[in-house]
Amino acid sequence: MKLIHTADLHLGSKIEGKFPESKSKQRRAELRNAFTRMIERARELGAEAILIAGDVFDTDPATPEDYAFFFGAIKANADLTFLLLHGNHDAGVPFPADVPNLFTFGEKWKVWEGDGVAVSGIEMTEDNCASLYDGFSPVPGKTNIVTLHGGLGSSPAVGTVVLSKLSDRGIDYLALGDYHARQDGKLDARGVWAYPGCPEGRGFDEPGEKGFLLLTVENGAVKTEFIPHAYRTLRVYDCDVSEAPDEYGAIDTARKLISDADPKDPIRLIFTGAVTFDRTNLAHNAETRLNDERMHYFVSVKDKTKAALDLDAIRKEVSLRGEFLNLLDKKEGLSDEDRSAILELGLRALTGQDVN
Repeated sequence: MKLIHTADLHLGSKIEGKFPESKSKQRRAELRNAFTRMIERARELGAEAILIAGDVFDTDPATPEDYAFFFGAIKANADLTFLLLHGNHDAGVPFPADVPNLFTFGEKWKVWEGDGVAVSGIEMTEDNCASLYDGFSPVPGKTNIVTLHGGLGSSPAVGTVVLSKLSDRGIDYLALGDYHARQDGKLDARGVWAYPGCPEGRGFDEPGEKGFLLLTVENGAVKTEFIPHAYRTLRVYDCDVSEAPDEYGAIDTARKLISDADPKDPIRLIFTGAVTFDRTNLAHNAETRLNDERMHYFVSVKDKTKAALDLDAIRKEVSLRGEFLNLLDKKEGLSDEDRSAILELGLRALTGQDVN
């Protein structure tokens, strides 16, 4: 038997702060389309069920548009079974009880059984987060899959999964949701645990390849395969412009760095290095120029450069800069990182530059 393990669709996510308005609307639609494309892939891959380990929606309540879309897609694909668990983001969103091909887990252990497979799941609450581990029992004669939503931790709490309490319990595969980057590991000598990550990155804090896990259950064992699925992959580039003579040169360095990127992928460009030119408007000007060229879907630019300074010369100055640097030299108890940050902000403020 084959199943898809996915999680963290986060339909209805606020994209506006990450992309321009026109792109935000498009990205919200692409998040929804990631689910319908997954249904199509399920058929192509021969999967009989799609297990969603929490956070289908980004907020409680879900938007009417996203709610109607998601459950409408499930109803329209009655030949597939959907196994659905609440996550922390959509804990209060009601799941319909009248959809024959939809199986939902609740605040007590529930089990869905397929061909040689038993999928057990429970939604964490304040009342059950400590006791739920003792309440689990594997189904004899079946390959046992367990699904939970939460991050990894060492002690029971709402939203925390304690792996040690699930080891040596007859679990073949622990299907988790909550982390947006793919992770996996050994549960015990028999079983494994895995987070599939989100199927489509939403912002630049979710970069890299995204997709879902295909589970193949055969002869009592679970084989997993990561299936890349995201329509757009968010890319983050560090661009050292220490050798650039001016702003034009810095932007040209960035242009060459990202020239091989897939045109449909959003890009976050981070300028780094110590520079000699005025970088007051570097991020704004670079973002404007690179997007005006329309070589990429969208380029977001952050400036983390520092001014290349002759600190010994500044210390000798009869100026506010010189006084500031000498006072900072006498300040004890600062880490190198904090001292560098204070120096950067102080010198920017003294020359009338933006310190935000």
